[in-house]
Amino acid sequence: MPDNQQEIARFHTMKDFMEEGILAGVGVLLVFLGVFSKVPLTNIVAVGIGAFLFYVTVELYREKNPKRRDLVEGNDDDDSPTVDPKLPEEYFEPKERETDQFIEHREIYKSERPEHKFQASDFVEERPKPTMSTMEPQSEFNNLLIKVLTALKDVCFAHTVAFFWVNHESKQLVLEAKITDSGSFTTDRKVMLSEDVVSSIGLTGEPKIVNNILAETEQNILCYYKSLQDVKSFIGVPVFYASDAAKSKTIGVIAVDSKAEDAYGDETFSVLSHFSKLISALLISYTEKYDLFADVKLVEADWKLKRKISNKPSIPFVVNGLTEELENIISWDSVVVVLFDEAQRGWSLASVRVRSSEKFVSPKQLIDFENSIVGKAIRTNTVQSMHLAENSQVVFNAGENSFDLLKHGELIVAPFSSDGKCYGAVVVTNKKPNAFSKKDVFAVEYLASTVAPAFETAELGSILNEHLAVDEQTGTWSKKFFLRRLSEELQRANDRGEDLTMVLVTLSNVSDIEQRYGVEGKDAALVNVANHLRANVRPYDVVARFDAVSFAIVLADTIASDAYLWAEKLRTSIASSIVTVERRSFSISVTIGVSGAAAKMTPDDLIKNTSLVLDQAKKAGGNIVRVF
Repeated sequence: MPDNQQEIARFHTMKDFMEEGILAGVGVLLVFLGVFSKVPLTNIVAVGIGAFLFYVTVELYREKNPKRRDLVEGNDDDDSPTVDPKLPEEYFEPKERETDQFIEHREIYKSERPEHKFQASDFVEERPKPTMSTMEPQSEFNNLLIKVLTALKDVCFAHTVAFFWVNHESKQLVLEAKITDSGSFTTDRKVMLSEDVVSSIGLTGEPKIVNNILAETEQNILCYYKSLQDVKSFIGVPVFYASDAAKSKTIGVIAVDSKAEDAYGDETFSVLSHFSKLISALLISYTEKYDLFADVKLVEADWKLKRKISNKPSIPFVVNGLTEELENIISWDSVVVVLFDEAQRGWSLASVRVRSSEKFVSPKQLIDFENSIVGKAIRTNTVQSMHLAENSQVVFNAGENSFDLLKHGELIVAPFSSDGKCYGAVVVTNKKPNAFSKKDVFAVEYLASTVAPAFETAELGSILNEHLAVDEQTGTWSKKFFLRRLSEELQRANDRGEDLTMVLVTLSNVSDIEQRYGVEGKDAALVNVANHLRANVRPYDVVARFDAVSFAIVLADTIASDAYLWAEKLRTSIASSIVTVERRSFSISVTIGVSGAAAKMTPDDLIKNTSLVLDQAKKAGGNIVRVF
């Protein structure tokens, strides 16, 4: 505090002390006068007035004493001087040579300043709880883009701010985000490139500014309103992905308009250039993040697939696992797996999944190996990727001509290749144009190569089993040995005029067992069935592993009706048994087909009849015995 202000404050403080002291002294004298006076009326009046004056003095002292004491003693804790509010302003000099005009403005500012007190939380956005959508890079980018456009609208005092992608291949503007005061903004997300100003920026990569827009030309200049908006000014700038705009095409356009005439100029271009660079930087950052995100998903899918095929599961289980992982990492409308079908002696559709209810190819159909795209991928052992709208070949076979899913959109065919040999292919389609990126093509090819060794192992196992007499897993005869014994037993029955019956036993609900209890559960169930079969046949009957989930039995000198009774007893016995795997127990059931041999019947005919009646039993719901 300046010295003159200190002296003035001390003067007024001492003056107050003297006034209060005199007031207190008068009160005390009146009290004594009243006490010693012999006149009763004087006693009462003097004591009352004296006590009142003394009380007033004490209260005044209590109110003023803290500040007064600090001023007199110089013990004010505040760094700034404390001034008695009763002191007139003319006693104080303005700080830092303030002028009268400045003081007047300061007082006006104080009187008009809002009372709102800002807190730190007013400048920090509350972080949303992480969800699946907000965790994905695309969602994060869209969220930030909205914030950038909101800031741009405030800075430019705009009526509308919008960001459009520029698709040079399809010649379209694709609206990504907008902030607008208009209720007539177009609902179409895609707009064809034409002669409007936004299209011009997207095609040429040059910024544009248009002031004094006429009402009759507004809708020709602006492509994103459904009705007249009385917009007078427009400014737009391109957005590039690369830092060198001369070497890259425009990937986006920032469009800003206003209802004010001559609203934008060179200074606005400068502002928009910074926002364009900001969006470009965000794109680069989130493209890298998206690539990393896609790589992580691919690694996870690959790890899951390798775990699934590590225990040498069945081919259907491998196919199902591959399809599930592909559905999780790419956008698709159909996923088809093509494998060689031994029964049909050709390449057929082993698995077909379609997202929609549209008509599509059916499982078990043979492909046109020589003339189809899938056939070419298998023959050349190479990946095929194309736009279906530009394709003139069939994808699978001639029966697909009426299927829209194979006429529009994108196609990827990746072969199952291991050591230079192809074991089939996976086919993925999406009916949207440009739906698949290079990353998607690589992901399909990568996962196809992951499962290819499983198909190779299955084929080698099949070849090996043909040269083994006993199935290693179940302890029953191999299929090759069974076929040789069936031919011998049929010849013996024909020579002796005896009866002979063939039985096929298949494990029901294999996929459910494998899904719940894994490959170990399926193997344990098959061993359980094999044990029941060996325990219920005669020494000279033949029990063999027929395929992955079925067993074949030759009952010598047995008619079909007796075989039916035997099979029903076997089915009941298996259904009442319990299978245990790693402290988990479950029951199983089997479906059985029975066919008696006619005179001079060939082994192929007998197998065909038995397989046919087994298929009928499966279609009837399973867990039953049917006789041909």
